[in-house]
Amino acid sequence: MTTDPRSRLLDAALAVLAEEGVEGLTLRAIARRADVSHGAPLKHFPHRAALLSAVATLGFREMRSRADDAVAGCPGGVGAVERLRARARGYVAYALAHPAMFTLMFRHDLLDPHDRELSKVSLTCFEDLITLVHAAQKEGWRPADDARLLTGALWSGLHGLAQLWMWGSLPLATGAADVNDALEALLCAFGLNDVSPEGH
Repeated sequence: MTTDPRSRLLDAALAVLAEEGVEGLTLRAIARRADVSHGAPLKHFPHRAALLSAVATLGFREMRSRADDAVAGCPGGVGAVERLRARARGYVAYALAHPAMFTLMFRHDLLDPHDRELSKVSLTCFEDLITLVHAAQKEGWRPADDARLLTGALWSGLHGLAQLWMWGSLPLATGAADVNDALEALLCAFGLNDVSPEGH
C-alpha cells in the first residue's frame, strides 16, 4: 500500500468497496482498513462525499479506459457502428465486472455534486459515446435524430440493462442465460445490427 496518505485512503476505500459494497464505505471502515485514526480521512478530504467522489472518479476513468480498449480492439477499417457496438459492450462488461464500483459511480446521494474532477470525467464518458454516435449518423444510422438525445437514450438502455442484469431481474424475466444475448437484442432494437462478416 502506498505511503502517500491520500492515496492510501483511496486504496483502502477501494478495498472496502470491493469486499463490503457501497454500504460498507464508512469513514470508520476506510480509516480502519488504511490503519489510520478514525479522524484521519477528514484531514485529507473535507467530508465523506469528497472521499467517495474521488473513488468514483477512479471508477469512471477505469471504465473509460476499458471502453477505449474495446474500441481499439476492433479490426482495422470497421465502421462507426461497429466501434459504437464495441464501446457499448465495454460499458456493460465493466459494469458487470465491477458491480460495487458501478453502483457507487451513480449514487449521487453519496457523492459531492460540486466535485469538478468527477463531473469532468463522467461528462467525458458521455462525450466519448456521442462522438461515436455522430460518426455512425454520418454513415447513415438514424441521421435525422438529435445526436445528444439519441446518445442519452442509448446510454439509458445500456445502463438499465447492466443494472437489471446485476440485480438478476433481466435474466429472470427474459430467460436469457448470457448478458450478450440481451445486449445484442438492445443494440438491434436501436438499429445497431452486427455488420461484421460473421454477424447475424
